[in-house]
Amino acid sequence: MTLGGVDRTLHFSMNFWAIFEECTGFTLTEIDKVFSEKLSVNTLRSLVYAGCKAYDLENKKDIDYDIYDAGNWLEDVNLDHLTLITDTMVESRILGNDLNAGVRRNVTKSTKDHPKKNVR
Repeated sequence: MTLGGVDRTLHFSMNFWAIFEECTGFTLTEIDKVFSEKLSVNTLRSLVYAGCKAYDLENKKDIDYDIYDAGNWLEDVNLDHLTLITDTMVESRILGNDLNAGVRRNVTKSTKDHPKKNVR
C-alpha cells in the first residue's frame, strides 16, 4: 500500500513479531488481547511500522523512516485500509496456523491441502 507517498509492503513474519514486540511490549501470546481489548493508536502505529520494517530489512532495503513517520502515515490511512492491514495480519502464516494466539478468524472453509492417502 502507499504510505508516506511510497509503495510499501508489510510482511507479517517472525521478524515482524519481534519488531512489534519491541515496539509494544506485547508478546505473541497476548495478541488476542491487543486486537480485541486494547487496540490503541500505539498498537496501530507499531503494526504498520513493524510490518514495513520487517519487509525492508528482510529484503536488504534501507530504512529511511522511524516509528514517528509511521504515525504520520496513519493520518492518510482510512478505516478500510486499517481493516485490510489487520485482516492480512490475522491471515498471515504465523497466525494462520494452529498457533493463532487466540485471535478469532472467520474461516468457513479450509484452504489447506488434505493429506493424500496411501501415497508412496
